Amino acid sequence: MPAFVSAGRFLFAVLFIFTGASKLLDLPTTTQLTQKIVVPEMLTAYTSQLEGFAGMPFAQMLAIAAGATELICGLMIALNFGARFFALVLVLFVAATIFYYHDFWSQTGVDAQNNLIAALKNLSLIGALLIIAGIGRGAPAIASSHDG
Repeated sequence: MPAFVSAGRFLFAVLFIFTGASKLLDLPTTTQLTQKIVVPEMLTAYTSQLEGFAGMPFAQMLAIAAGATELICGLMIALNFGARFFALVLVLFVAATIFYYHDFWSQTGVDAQNNLIAALKNLSLIGALLIIAGIGRGAPAIASSHDG
């Protein structure tokens, strides 16, 4: 049974490794997508400081952070190193993705239907990530009962 858990964890992580690497390899497109995220006005002073310090727009920093988060968390889950922690980081990441990119509640028609399906798929990813966080480094031990 532990081999199935390890194989499943590795195969599951491939999705995040691939999408994270894809985001980093196509940074202009990823940056364009992150411009959809609205920064609260009370944080704009800080984001402006970050832009000056990094020498790049905040949307590009978000794009790099998104790609790096998926890639690093996916690799760590695949390698079974800190799987619980990185699975929980991805739970937050995927939840934010649902909120910012699959806002079916503010759409109608086919767009609402397609985004609802995408949001539900992401919700199932959150479920799998919670399973990984619950299992941790290996499969749970099966308690044996002795009637002795």
